[in-house]
Amino acid sequence: MRQLAGKRILIAEDDHLNAWMLADHFRSAQADILGPYPTLEAAESHAFGADLAVLDVNLRGKQVFPLADSLLRVRVPFVFYSGIDMSQIPARFAEVPRLGKPCSALEAVGLAEAAMDRHDVTVDEVLPRLRISARLMVADPLAADRLVEATLMLALEEDTDLSCVTSLAGWLHQLMGRALTDRAHHLFN
Repeated sequence: MRQLAGKRILIAEDDHLNAWMLADHFRSAQADILGPYPTLEAAESHAFGADLAVLDVNLRGKQVFPLADSLLRVRVPFVFYSGIDMSQIPARFAEVPRLGKPCSALEAVGLAEAAMDRHDVTVDEVLPRLRISARLMVADPLAADRLVEATLMLALEEDTDLSCVTSLAGWLHQLMGRALTDRAHHLFN
């Protein structure tokens, strides 16, 4: 089983108590928490920096399936977390793990680890997420592409033992932040 320590887990849950219980479960596994976000819009704006997402099916009256479709496209693993009848989830998500409300820490962490194990990530799978993140950071599309290039160059220059990197996506996103700071003057030329 993959460990969750250092992984960025997005929680999209509109019930305050359930959201904070989930966050506590994942914090106990030493994961970094994004959120919890109570609305679809807030979850969407932070989802592409996550290593894993836990999605309530209904966020303040809006179904989370458009976000789930986007996560599938960019290969971010996720788990549905809901108190509704899980048969209401569309068939296209048949393979997505499901967690009922409420759940124990053991259930939440175990299912999250299993979801990540099923979803190993490679550089070519992270690249679309990097491009989306770059476009959110830099309005000019050409400069955003140069930011992705600068990030990948920085990754090649790094003296990092990749066997110690717990999240390739997380590590590359951190490098992107550094590339933006260190090489900003080259991005817009």
